[in-house]
Amino acid sequence: MIRWIFGMLFGMLLLILVMFGQLLYNTNEDKGNQESVEKPEYHLQIIVQNTDEYFWSFFKEGAKAAEREYGVYVEFVPVSRKDAGVIKEAVEKGINAGVDGIAFQPADTKQTQDILAEAKKQGIGLLTYENDSFNIPNTPMVGSSSYNIGTMAGNMAVNATNGKSNVVVVMNEAGEQGDVLYRNLLIQGIMESFSKYGTINIRDIFTLNKDMFEAERVTSSIISDVKNVDLIICLDERSTPAVAQVLVDNNMVGDVKIIGYGFMPQTLDYIKRGVIYGTVCPNSYEIGYYTVKQLTQSLKGEQISDYTPTEVYSIDAKNVNQYNNVLK
Repeated sequence: MIRWIFGMLFGMLLLILVMFGQLLYNTNEDKGNQESVEKPEYHLQIIVQNTDEYFWSFFKEGAKAAEREYGVYVEFVPVSRKDAGVIKEAVEKGINAGVDGIAFQPADTKQTQDILAEAKKQGIGLLTYENDSFNIPNTPMVGSSSYNIGTMAGNMAVNATNGKSNVVVVMNEAGEQGDVLYRNLLIQGIMESFSKYGTINIRDIFTLNKDMFEAERVTSSIISDVKNVDLIICLDERSTPAVAQVLVDNNMVGDVKIIGYGFMPQTLDYIKRGVIYGTVCPNSYEIGYYTVKQLTQSLKGEQISDYTPTEVYSIDAKNVNQYNNVLK
């Protein structure tokens, strides 16, 4: 009996020693990890939009991957919308805080130039991303081409309809002059794809404002007011599933095909079900990664490109499963 009690006590003591040793190991490991984060070479801020679009989720993943690779600290600063005044205020806060570099999406030219002048005085590096709408001199840019996005969407539309269709384009409303240029580049890309076919044309262009259920309202107007429409190109990520749902509700799946934008889970599900033909996506992970990489290299005094193009890819029934696996 006594021997059994001593055996139990010895076992408990051994277990306590093992647990204590593991605790010391974890503490030292955490301390080492903490030190690597606390001593970054540069402090970077990236101004991002505070939305539920999957673009931003993968953008941040790419930026964090580059953060680990290049030994910098990346801080994401969310803004409520892409507005020139809101973005300027966010960037100015970063300048006043003394960060080393800031990346953002411009929403105009004039206020962005004011930001550039102030950052230059303070010796702070700036970079813009996903921006081919505003000409910002002497500032590197990372991102996809709006023209290429339009061309790819147009090519998918041709494939979906064998080059014979009446097309309606749905896109965000134009605000600043740069937004108009962005829309024009998209439409130019689509028209370039259609130019080889005399039997496919754009019947109308509908614009979306930021109101809730706007996509549903616009889609209902299209199917009731536009005669013989048989394909919709929707160039807004959040609105693409909403457009598809209206067609489902009106039993028009197959009668009107959809080319969408982005890769929200609902969009991919509609592609699998045959409601949406396909979708066009900028590689947001790559955009986030190269945003941090290029800004870090410029701060080190290394030569970088004025423009770093990133991939645009398409998803349809043939490859949708591989992207579904990525999102799980």
